[in-house]
Amino acid sequence: MKLWSGSLIARLSWRLILLQVLALVLVVIVASIPEPDRRAVHELDEGVLETIAASLALDGERLLVREDAELAAVIAAYPGLWFLAGDAAERTVEFGPVPDRIRPAFDELGAVVDAEIYREGSGPDAGVIARRVESPAGRMTIVSGGGPTQYPVVSRLLRINPSYLLLLVALMTASALAIPYLLRRDLSGVARIADEAARIDIDRPGTRLTASNVPPELQGMVGAMNAALSRLDEGLERRGRFLATAAHELRTPIAILAMRVEMLPPGPARNQLLLDVARLSSLADQLLDLQRLDGDHVRFARMDLASLVGRAVADIAPLAVAAGAELSFDAPSGPVEIMADEQAILRVVTNLVQNALAHGGAGVVVGVSVDRPAEVRVRDNGPGIAAADRALIFEPFFRRSVAGASGLGLHLVQKIVTRHGGTIDANQAPGGGMEFVVRFPPAPTGG
Repeated sequence: MKLWSGSLIARLSWRLILLQVLALVLVVIVASIPEPDRRAVHELDEGVLETIAASLALDGERLLVREDAELAAVIAAYPGLWFLAGDAAERTVEFGPVPDRIRPAFDELGAVVDAEIYREGSGPDAGVIARRVESPAGRMTIVSGGGPTQYPVVSRLLRINPSYLLLLVALMTASALAIPYLLRRDLSGVARIADEAARIDIDRPGTRLTASNVPPELQGMVGAMNAALSRLDEGLERRGRFLATAAHELRTPIAILAMRVEMLPPGPARNQLLLDVARLSSLADQLLDLQRLDGDHVRFARMDLASLVGRAVADIAPLAVAAGAELSFDAPSGPVEIMADEQAILRVVTNLVQNALAHGGAGVVVGVSVDRPAEVRVRDNGPGIAAADRALIFEPFFRRSVAGASGLGLHLVQKIVTRHGGTIDANQAPGGGMEFVVRFPPAPTGG
């Protein structure tokens, strides 16, 4: 995960890490504040002990102070500087006005490791500091006073053990790496329900969001969304039952109406009525087919695509004649096998031809062809479809300005083709009009 991505996990990670850094800084600041009794004390600067140590040397068994420019500069700035130095072999050396009452406290100077003495008032012994340090003459204990001073806050900060600082840096690094990981793990349920929500589709009812590993604050929202999805599924099921029932109920009166129209005397009025009744019958069939697809009642078997398309063209030929259109069919001599549902493929061809007849106008020429490996082309010489509408024609109930159009035919065609693992494209035909190209995957060999 990129911490700069702006996600919730990134923001929480940065804020928690920043909060830890601020807490650490606050702890350091509080720890560096001296006790009330020491707030007015100017503590001695321990750095002078390193300067003193650098000037120490051994002359045989005698410890002495060499001339050193850095030490000379400190002495010039602080004339009251004094110090005692000694090692474990009881070799000692002193410099400056060492206070008399300091000597008894450091009789065994080489055994002293660390000491500080601060007295009230002023004087050469008002502040005394002792530390064991390394020098050119070996490990020494140096006691000093009268030298440079610093505020207690600075003194405390300088005394922080570098090992502790390295440990804190390591802990902060580990925390900075662990916080995003822990947040991702604890909020993984949020990413999962977002992915599940993105896959919700009206064509796949029953989808629900899982509340596992979701923070309690979001579980109420997940429950509300699942309840809404349940209500939506129930509404879609009721709508489906109504459409299926209505379509079934309409088929009988439509069939009776078709028989009565066919009994009328031949003429333009009879032809137009036949077309209108055919559209009503097609609409009822489309509604039933939609429910059939949504109910997953499609049954696949090895079929000859050329034979199926030929049957559909033969069934719809009377309508083309009634509409004054010319309908042609071309197919290869051998079978073109696909795995398909028979009624579904017949509906695809019927809907595409009816669409061409409905939108092509009078005298339209409709050609249907089957090509290998498994391709069906339906083309006409009508006015075509505007480029802006081609992306919408497969949407349910999208209607161009054509009387009698239901807006379901092409949507149903696309659903059937997709269910068969195929594709459908709508393109401008070379000679004008539209050409729909449907491609199906060929049936597996040897099946």
